[in-house]
Amino acid sequence: MRPEQLTITAFGPYAETEQIDFTQLEGRSMFVISGRTGAGKTTIFDAMTFALYGRASGALRNASDFRSQYADPERKTEIDFTFTIRDERYRIVRQPQQPHPKNKTPIPHEAVLYEWKETWKPLATKVNDVEQTIESLLQLSYEQFSQILLLPQNQFRQLLDSDSTKKQQILQSIFKTEAYRAFQEDWIERYGKYRKRVEWAVETTRLKLLELEDEAVEDMSTRNLPEIVTWLDAREERLLAARDTLQAQRRTGEERLEALRREVNQATALAELMEERDVRATALQAFRQAAQAREERQALILRLEQVASVSPLYQRTETVRHDIERLTRERDVSRQRDEGYTRQLEELKAEAEAITSMRQEADQATSRVNAIDEMLPYVDEWHRATRRRDDLKRRLEPLSLFSEEARLQELQATEGELAAKLEHAPAPDQLVEAERLYSQLQHQVRLESKVAEVTERLGACERNGKEVQRQFTAQTKQVDQFVEAEHALMADTLRERLEAGDPCPVCGSLTHGHVERTGTSIDQTGHRSAVETLKRIEADLHEARADYRALKRQLDELIRERDLARLELKLDGAADTAMQHQDARIRQLREEAEERQRMERLLRSTTTELKQLETAKRVQAEERQKLFEQLQTVQEKLQSMRQPDGTTLEMLQTERNQLATRLAHIERNVETYERRLEELNRLKWGEAERLRLLGEQLEFEHARLSEATAELEAAFERIELTEAVFKEYRLRVEQLPELRERQATELEEGVRLEHAVKALNEKIGDRPRPDLERLQEKLHEEGRSFETLSEQLVTADGQLKRHRHIVAEWNALREKTDEDQRNLETVKLIADTGRGLNPQKLTFETYVQTAFFDQILHAANVHLDQMTSGQFQLERKIETAKGNAKSGLELLVFDAYTGQSRRVQNLSGGEGFKASLSLALGLAEVVQQLSGGVSLETMLIDEGFGTLDAESLDQAIELLMSLQSSGRLVGVISHVQELKDRVDARIEVKKSRSGSTIQLIVE
Repeated sequence: MRPEQLTITAFGPYAETEQIDFTQLEGRSMFVISGRTGAGKTTIFDAMTFALYGRASGALRNASDFRSQYADPERKTEIDFTFTIRDERYRIVRQPQQPHPKNKTPIPHEAVLYEWKETWKPLATKVNDVEQTIESLLQLSYEQFSQILLLPQNQFRQLLDSDSTKKQQILQSIFKTEAYRAFQEDWIERYGKYRKRVEWAVETTRLKLLELEDEAVEDMSTRNLPEIVTWLDAREERLLAARDTLQAQRRTGEERLEALRREVNQATALAELMEERDVRATALQAFRQAAQAREERQALILRLEQVASVSPLYQRTETVRHDIERLTRERDVSRQRDEGYTRQLEELKAEAEAITSMRQEADQATSRVNAIDEMLPYVDEWHRATRRRDDLKRRLEPLSLFSEEARLQELQATEGELAAKLEHAPAPDQLVEAERLYSQLQHQVRLESKVAEVTERLGACERNGKEVQRQFTAQTKQVDQFVEAEHALMADTLRERLEAGDPCPVCGSLTHGHVERTGTSIDQTGHRSAVETLKRIEADLHEARADYRALKRQLDELIRERDLARLELKLDGAADTAMQHQDARIRQLREEAEERQRMERLLRSTTTELKQLETAKRVQAEERQKLFEQLQTVQEKLQSMRQPDGTTLEMLQTERNQLATRLAHIERNVETYERRLEELNRLKWGEAERLRLLGEQLEFEHARLSEATAELEAAFERIELTEAVFKEYRLRVEQLPELRERQATELEEGVRLEHAVKALNEKIGDRPRPDLERLQEKLHEEGRSFETLSEQLVTADGQLKRHRHIVAEWNALREKTDEDQRNLETVKLIADTGRGLNPQKLTFETYVQTAFFDQILHAANVHLDQMTSGQFQLERKIETAKGNAKSGLELLVFDAYTGQSRRVQNLSGGEGFKASLSLALGLAEVVQQLSGGVSLETMLIDEGFGTLDAESLDQAIELLMSLQSSGRLVGVISHVQELKDRVDARIEVKKSRSGSTIQLIVE
């Protein structure tokens, strides 16, 4: 990561917008940030860190306090940071949570990350997404960033002085070694699971054999493997012979069953033929008995056919009669309408004289309207000028005096009073210093609370260790008892084998006295369980001792840090009491600051309102002068015009409207009269034509009726049918198709029944009726016998298959169990080695971390050798305390002047700064070499150079300047004048009562 541009707005001591353009460094590899104490030098690093991670660069600063107390309420706190990673440009804009200028709801924390693709395009728009993306781009978390790229104020020795546990956490975070720890824990867990799995597999193999439903299997499962295999083979032969016998019996039963089925089928077919013959003979007898009904139906069919032949002629005659009646009714209605039209035309002719008078009146009204239209423009212009004059006089009257004159004078007095008060108000610097002291007191209280907490945890750890020690002692005694019993048993065995004259294998004596047997027996399972429990308790004991030592070191470190912080604060009493007093002072200072801000806001609002009133007074005077000039112009125009006679514009417009209304009324009446006259003439002509056409149609229909009536009478005579008989049978003509179909169906059914009865008699012949019940019963008995044999065969075959299936699964399980037992030994070896049960007592993760740490020390010693002229070298402490699995990362420093190694905590302030800077540079180099995605182009150092003498300072500067070849940019906050003189790029921070400002100087 390399910065390009940083824009700070209303952030910390910066009330306005300040910008740093790092591109102006033009290839320089180092810049110095200088300024007075509290001016905001560290805030520049805070701004970069806050933009990237939403947090401050140091532990004592909180991101929620970054809102500038000097800024206007309307100005938002914001950081705009542009930087590059591997030649790719990114920009992040972040705003912390801050008060809203107008309501109580705060403005939320917001952040947007942009990527340069010919223009700035959003890459992430949510706070969580931005932080995840930043970590992905930098390949560094906030903690790693603070340890590698940034050495915060008062924390530059943190990595150097930290114990093995803290270094382990740092290396774990940077190099992701938790994967190795997960690997070793996974193998431990895998061993436990695999052991249970093997034990269960052994039991499962035995239980699988018990699935055989045999009385002897319980006894056989406890015997050796050859006996079990022989017994399984003999059992399979017995099951196979039983199945073959049942198969032969089933085939014989199946042949008998099939013969009976054929006999039953033949008898059933004969019985069905006889049943069908009886049913058809009964139907044929019923058909012959219905012959008379069929003859009567045939006569009805003939009569209906005659009626149907003359039905069209009768229908035609009825249709013509209906048409004549309809036309007669229409002619009468048309004649009535024609007479009505004649009467309406006579009435309209009587109105013709009145219409002529209306037309004359319309001509006169049109002439008067034209005359009024000529007069209207002149009269309208006179009246508009008069109204304009009156309106201007009315608008001029209230403009003679300014209504807010008293308020204007009051605001002028208030502005002077507020300006005088603000000159004597306290400066806001006191609040900043008080809050800084309060933060230090808070840190002190947290340290004291942490000391109490760790003390309590240490006591609990000590009690737990004693309890584990007690369990270890008790379990050791139990194991010793098992060992003594085993020795006694071995002695009994040895005595049984001794013979007179043979030397004793223990003492070598040739004479053996008589000794009674001890009668001791050994519980091997209990012995193994006791040994395993002892190993587990011993591991717990080592762990408890390691935890106790770690907590003891942590407590000592916390007490040292607490005492140093207390000495720095110069506390005489309790820290929480001092914090309460400081809190009361902060509240008082905040009230004074709020009062000052309130007066400043009141002064700004007063000044704004005063300017608005002065502007309003000036605008009012200009408006009055403009209206006065317009009034003079209107009055001059009225004097030049001739005043009209008594006729007013309203009178003329009223008369014209009345005439226009009358003209419209006359035009509507005349138009209505002409339209009605034309419509009545059209309707009367059309109705006369309709009367003529209806008369012609009636004459034609009467002629058709005479012709149809004569034709119908001739048809009745031809078929010898009267009109009365026709009307009687006419409604039944619709039944004719149904009667014909029924007659034909019955005749066809009779013929079919005769043929069927004859054919069935020929098939049956003289055969007797079969006894189906007896044959069915015999078939059912044979079927039940066959089913019983089938069930017995299925059972026997199932037993044989189940036997073979279980034996196959048993063999597979037995082979798998043997393989699992061999694999278990390998898994146990890997698990024990990974968790530290090895001669070096190093876990897998710790071993990997020491390898990384050795590379870091090698790179750091190159720089430390340069800065100390070969005096110091950092080295890792190799010796491991007994049972301490968390050691191995402690640091020692070798002093070439004395030829001895000592703890790094014994280094002086200047020596410690050199070692810390070397370690940070070495860590950065190793991380960049091992992680291709990590871009470490920048290093930021906050203070530390003040502890160096002239020679050491020169060596440190030369080291940092040498980094230019790698392209790394180094930023330093320092008050050391020599350092500022040696570096030609400076960022000067200037402090004032209204906030700080930034200036970049490149010489």
